[in-house]
Amino acid sequence: MLWQYYGMLNTDDDIEELVTNINDSDLQWGLRGSALTFMGVIEGDATPLFVRMAARAGTMFDADEARYIESRVVSEIQDNEKSQGRSGKPTAAVNSNPLSVWLNYLLYHLSQVNPGRDKAHRIEPDPFSLSLLALERLANDQSVGKSDRSTYSLSDLNFKVAVSFPGEKRRYVSRVVDALRDPLGNDSVFYDFDYQAQLARPNLDTLLQRIYRDQSDLIVVFLCDEYAKKQWCGLEWRAIRDIIKSKEDERVMFVRFDDAEVDGMLSIDGYVDASNRTTKKIAEFILTSWRASKRRLTNKDLTSRGCDG
Repeated sequence: MLWQYYGMLNTDDDIEELVTNINDSDLQWGLRGSALTFMGVIEGDATPLFVRMAARAGTMFDADEARYIESRVVSEIQDNEKSQGRSGKPTAAVNSNPLSVWLNYLLYHLSQVNPGRDKAHRIEPDPFSLSLLALERLANDQSVGKSDRSTYSLSDLNFKVAVSFPGEKRRYVSRVVDALRDPLGNDSVFYDFDYQAQLARPNLDTLLQRIYRDQSDLIVVFLCDEYAKKQWCGLEWRAIRDIIKSKEDERVMFVRFDDAEVDGMLSIDGYVDASNRTTKKIAEFILTSWRASKRRLTNKDLTSRGCDG
């Protein structure tokens, strides 16, 4: 049992009935007489391993975070009851077992990155795979909160810097992005975790290519063996190669973690070596490259206007 909404308590008889139901219930399965009961069923060969992992993961939240996760849906029901003018005290119960806290968090995570999916009868991807994504998010965000940093539509934004990287390098890249936010400003860096809800859509490949190709001043590509193998990196790489083909190579900056071969990357192409540099130093290099790129683009624009005149 994850949570229950018992209903509105209006009279002394309602309270007396609640007390009777509490005394007569096997609370392992919830409270008798509840208007709504939400339960989760975990099945599959990996269930014992998932339960052990989820029970430990559920203990990571502090008291306020756990309370928010537990009460999120119930609070929405209670607010809806009040908005419809129903009198009385809305009453609910939430399972505080760490496993239940984690399952509730997975549903919360789904509601943020893929709205509506959390109301499906079966969690897709499966809870184990989804947990890996949710844990990665927690490792980067360090707290429970809205997944998107921005409230602006992606189609309305022009980024100073966009980063392209494989998931294996996310922790490193996220620290680089953090170092770029203050000097460049809000909504100046395209980093996928800042726009998760908007990226949960069909035809994501065309949206990503448009962001890299047309909506970013400087594209920073973090190259490594994993980058060469990832499908999504390959889609982004196509847009980046088109920029180079159009002789706009000043808009592209390469950062390498290793010497892995990447199709379209030549030995004459310059790059910054990240294997022996801090994330702060890489961020400084990116800022320098962005400023130089902006100066070149501004000068090119002024020259073009002068020729037109």
